[in-house]
Amino acid sequence: MSELKDIAGHTIEPGDTIVYPQMSGRSVQMVLGTLRSYNGKTAQIDRTEGSRWSAGYQRTRYRDKRTGKGIDPYASDKHWEVRAHHLYTHKETGEVISEEELERRHPYKIEWGYTYSRQLSADTLARRQYERKYVPGVLKDYVEEYRNAPAPVTIQNVKNIVKVVPSGA
Repeated sequence: MSELKDIAGHTIEPGDTIVYPQMSGRSVQMVLGTLRSYNGKTAQIDRTEGSRWSAGYQRTRYRDKRTGKGIDPYASDKHWEVRAHHLYTHKETGEVISEEELERRHPYKIEWGYTYSRQLSADTLARRQYERKYVPGVLKDYVEEYRNAPAPVTIQNVKNIVKVVPSGA
């Protein structure tokens, strides 16, 4: 492995924390990462954080702990103990009802007049008396949530890589 030095003369080795600029169109941002490898021409870097973004796409994925296979719990109800839903509380009486009950009592509809202006029906006005609350769902115990680690990037212009050196070192 060739030796990689930054502009300040520090030797950069795999595992060192570094900073490098990343271009996107005409915008530049600084990226913090860890050097994974260097082969004399290109460097592979694990990105940790950027000045205007978080590392990687933070998409939550799900897998079955029993089989290790990926699953989509939103495709059906079979992976849920309790599905996520909304409850509605009446502002004056405090009565709590489900979304289905609210729709049954006060169906949502828009009535259009001759001027094509939106006129609210009595049921729509009655719906405004309820406050909506989100109740998160509960997945079954065999469902595991995880996020993939961001993929390493390959940098060809290694002259812009700078080693992060703690003060006093």
